[in-house]
Amino acid sequence: MRRRVFMTGIALLAAAWCGTGFAGAGQVEDVAALMRALSSVGGVAGHEGQVRAAIRKAAPSWASFEEDNLGNLTVTVGSAGTGLLLVAHMDEPGYVVTGITDRGYLKLQRLCRQPLPPLFDQFHIGQPLLVQTRRGAVAAVAVVPSTHLWRGNAAPLNRQVLDEDLFVDIGARSPEEVGAAGVALLDPVVIARRVVDLAAGKIAGPAMDDRTGCAALLWLLQTLEPSKLRGTLTVAFSSQEVMGGRGAARLGNRLHAGDVLVIDAPSTGTTGRTAAVPGGGPAVSAPGGKDDYSQRLYNLAAERAAGLQMPLQNVVFAPGGDQSGFQGKAQVLAMGVPVLYPGTPGEVADAHDVLALAQLLKAIAEAER
Repeated sequence: MRRRVFMTGIALLAAAWCGTGFAGAGQVEDVAALMRALSSVGGVAGHEGQVRAAIRKAAPSWASFEEDNLGNLTVTVGSAGTGLLLVAHMDEPGYVVTGITDRGYLKLQRLCRQPLPPLFDQFHIGQPLLVQTRRGAVAAVAVVPSTHLWRGNAAPLNRQVLDEDLFVDIGARSPEEVGAAGVALLDPVVIARRVVDLAAGKIAGPAMDDRTGCAALLWLLQTLEPSKLRGTLTVAFSSQEVMGGRGAARLGNRLHAGDVLVIDAPSTGTTGRTAAVPGGGPAVSAPGGKDDYSQRLYNLAAERAAGLQMPLQNVVFAPGGDQSGFQGKAQVLAMGVPVLYPGTPGEVADAHDVLALAQLLKAIAEAER
């Protein structure tokens, strides 16, 4: 009963907040368009090229990006002074082709070191896929195992499905036909992109974690007023986060910001009895704990959110990831947009939260730190 009352309170607060005029309908739709554009392209770790292209296309014309040899994108603006770095990752869990059978089926290996739902690989069985080759995307489908002739525990779906169990059909019947289609070993494979508009500004699609963070940073760049910045602001889109934050580790060695806000989706777990609710406002990690998040940055975020009459949700963020590339080198705080059903083809996020996060980040960048 307590949880029901609390959730009702969050919903009422979010409704009141959205009704204040802070989130105009036109702005929400513009942000939703960014979310759709970014979720509509695949970006397996180490193969984020299509996401980088979408970010460059959506960024304002003045943004001059620097790209390093790991595929990180950065843009810096503002005058000399204390540096603020905002970073969101571009990549998503996915696969690469690691084998071709004599009958022309593809074998896959998953690329991800972060925890995923136990059924992640099973979600792909029977689903349309895309093999991202050098020539362009090749349509495919993951084969559904027949269970009619199996007996007992040997049946393929009587245990957890793994990446090694997936067979991918592109319509070829030999390795030669696979090669003729342009598919090669180590080509990335993602689920076919389908983005769906839900009620009340919510959007479902693949890789909302962390394309929502990328959308928030893009909206920030589009609405930024450089003359109001305090110090230097660097906006970064990192690569290979799901492979242990490799891109962020490179950024941490290359950039020397005093304050770092890591923009990512929070964990699906709860803090006490409170879960992050899409539409309830941006999520922020409580300071302290093993990750040693900055109390000063948390206080600044809470103060600026209060000034905007914006609700914040205190939640847990997964350990490791991009924040590990900056801890011990700068003051760090994790923030982001709540995402339902992470690690599935239908992750759900709210455009109001993305817009609110962008506005909050703008307010933090303009604050005295």
